[in-house]
Amino acid sequence: MASPAPTQSVAGLYRAYLRVINKWPTDPIRPTRNMKTALRSQVTESFRSPITSGTTNDTLASKIKDAQIQLEALQKISRNEFKQKYPLSPKLLTPASNPNYYSKLVDMLEKETAKKNFEAIGKKGPTFFQRLFRTAK
Repeated sequence: MASPAPTQSVAGLYRAYLRVINKWPTDPIRPTRNMKTALRSQVTESFRSPITSGTTNDTLASKIKDAQIQLEALQKISRNEFKQKYPLSPKLLTPASNPNYYSKLVDMLEKETAKKNFEAIGKKGPTFFQRLFRTAK
């Protein structure tokens, strides 16, 4: 049986990347600068760049293979395979010198995130008339 055309495998690979990226969580602390956004722009840029006319089938096949390996790594990270395979010990999460350090840190980050979200809801920006009659500086 013949192997699928390279363009079909590239399109399927691109869709697989997008599926992984869509499942990737957004960072509530930095919603505009997070891994999801960076991954999406990198993948879009990489897949939309033209393939040079001098590219051989071997080179294209090696690029596809590399992309598949990278996709597999992203899928493993998104499924938390490494967190399950190498769990953190309780001693590491609760150091003897300051056993509540990480729980306090997580609480502080959650409060800060909630505060930023609340402030963002309160900010509405300029009204239509303020934008319309704003003078240029």
